[in-house]
Parts: sequence; C-alpha cells; structure tokens
Amino acid sequence: MSNLEIFVSVIGVLLGYFIVSKFLNRNNSSNNSPEAKKYLPGKTMSEEEFRAAELLFNNKKEGYIVKHWRGHHSLSKSFWLNNFAINVLFLIITAYWADFGPRTEDPVLLARVILSLTVLGYVIIYPWQFVGLWRSANFYIKDKQKKFWPRAVKLLLIIGALITLVDLTTEQQIYKDLYHHSFELTKESNYDVRLEDQTITLNGDLNYGISEAVDQLILDNPYVDSIVLNSNGGLVYEGSQLSFLILSNSLNTYTTSGCKSACTIAFISGNRRYISKGSNLGFHQYSNYRKQSAIEKIALFDLQQDDANLFKKRGVSEEFIDLMYQASPDDMWYPTDDELFAYGIVHEYAK
Repeated sequence: MSNLEIFVSVIGVLLGYFIVSKFLNRNNSSNNSPEAKKYLPGKTMSEEEFRAAELLFNNKKEGYIVKHWRGHHSLSKSFWLNNFAINVLFLIITAYWADFGPRTEDPVLLARVILSLTVLGYVIIYPWQFVGLWRSANFYIKDKQKKFWPRAVKLLLIIGALITLVDLTTEQQIYKDLYHHSFELTKESNYDVRLEDQTITLNGDLNYGISEAVDQLILDNPYVDSIVLNSNGGLVYEGSQLSFLILSNSLNTYTTSGCKSACTIAFISGNRRYISKGSNLGFHQYSNYRKQSAIEKIALFDLQQDDANLFKKRGVSEEFIDLMYQASPDDMWYPTDDELFAYGIVHEYAK
C-alpha cells in the first residue's frame, strides 16, 4: 500500500467519522431518546424514579428491531449480538449456498437466493446495524460518561463502511453476473431438441431449460430409447440434469458431430455409447466465466470429483479419470478414438 493510499484512507476514515457523527448525533437528539421527556417537579416520585419508569415504559412499547434502531439496547448487545452475531450468521448462510448450491440447485435459483441475501444485507440489515450501534454508543457516552469504547466502536463502523464501499465497487461484476443469472439466463435458448423416430436429437448449447425440453419429449414419447448429443457444452447443471434423465430412462447416447465439456456428463450416462467417425469428445476443468472466490473454487472442485465418480461408475478406467480434467478451463483435451475405446468411454462406432 503506497503512502498516498494510506493518507487517503486515513483522511477518508476521519472525514467519514465526523460527517456521520454530525448527522446521527443530530438525529439522536430527537424525542427517540429516553431522556427527551421533561420532568415536572412537584409530583409524588423523584426525578430519578420518573426517568426509570419512563425508560421502562418506552422499552415495553418498542419492538426488538425498533429498540436497536433507536439505540436503546446496551452497547455490548448492539455490538456483539445485533452486529457481530448476525454478520457471522449471514456469512455461514452465504458460504453454504456458495459451497453446496452449485451441486444441488439450478443456477437461476442459486443466483436469486444469493442476490436476495445481498440486497437484504446491504439495503436493510446493514443500515439498521450501523445506525442502531452508533446511537447506542452515543447513549453509552451520555449515561456512563466514558468515551473510549464508544468512540472505538464508531471508528470500527466507519472503517467497515469504507471497506464495504470498496467491496461493492470492486465486485460489481459479480453482482452483474448474479443479475444476469437471475433474470437473463432463462431467456437464452441456443439449442434445438427434436424427436426423430425413437431417438431424441439435441443440437446446440446446454442452456438453462434444455433438460426440461428433453424431459417433456420423454414423457410424451415413452418408447424413446436413444439421444444424440451434439453440443460444445454449457451449464454443468444442465449436463447433470440430462445425465439423470438418461440414466433413469436407460437411454443410449450418440454423438455425430462432437460432445464437449458439460455435454460429456450426459454422454457418459448412456446405457450404450456411440460416436460417429470424425466426431470427438472434449474434456477440461470446470469454471465460471468470471473470477471465482475461494469458496466457489472449492465447490467447483468438489463438483468435478462427483462427476469423476460418475465416470468411474459407468465403467471408465482410473487412468482416464486422472487425465480428464488436466486441461485448463480455456483449453480442451480431445482423446483419440483409440483412447476413447480403450478407456471405456465409447462402446461402438455409430452405424
């Protein structure tokens, strides 16, 4: 980090601290404060008893969420429970979806869940946490006449806000991708699926929804016994869904022009597997088209291992399984026909 970056960061923290202090301190002097009511002398109770009764009454009227927003929780409760604990919970939930989601859910649902969690966190929960903790710190200073810990908490809030702003800026492509997967992915249909005699022919990309089209053809034509797969790949999820349909209906698989990437997950599921001379099968590592987080990389690796086990169950040799994911995501490995037969991927040439 350069001296200029350090200087700008420090100035940003200090400036943010004073701006937010001025804004929230002004709002905090409103009638939301437990001490905003006036004590009328000459009553039967003392002023201290009046304050205690008033505070108890106001707290009973407030719900938990409103109470935090107004800063009426203790500083420790606002910090450890309403901020720290909730953030840890959110981290666990997000990590779960990022880790297990790619293996269990379709990409549209996964993107919509993560996008909803993101909006909920940044638009609703984070402002609620920030304002409530800041106001709680102000009350702590007023009640306890101590300033070190409340000001330390405020400084942490400002630093956290700046880090959040930087993250939102640097990771905007991720949010664009989430939006695309949530609302645009369902519109892509670069494929053609049709029935010819008792054989389904699939040409094109494995876009979202292609497995549903194949499933509908099978439901409408229960005597289907084969599927031709001519695809350069696409969504791993769709390849897995096609694999399930092929396995559950004991279909034979063919390729007449080539089956690559995610398409091979469906091809290997065939009861008998055929290729035409001149066609090929292509293999490489799984990836997203954008930069992945550490959790997403682990999830994709686990998904690769699951599919490697599928190949093993379908009679493919261990030697091939050790080689099938050696090519990088930007490259492709094309085994020769002799290798495809020797390793047990293909049974016969198509006639």
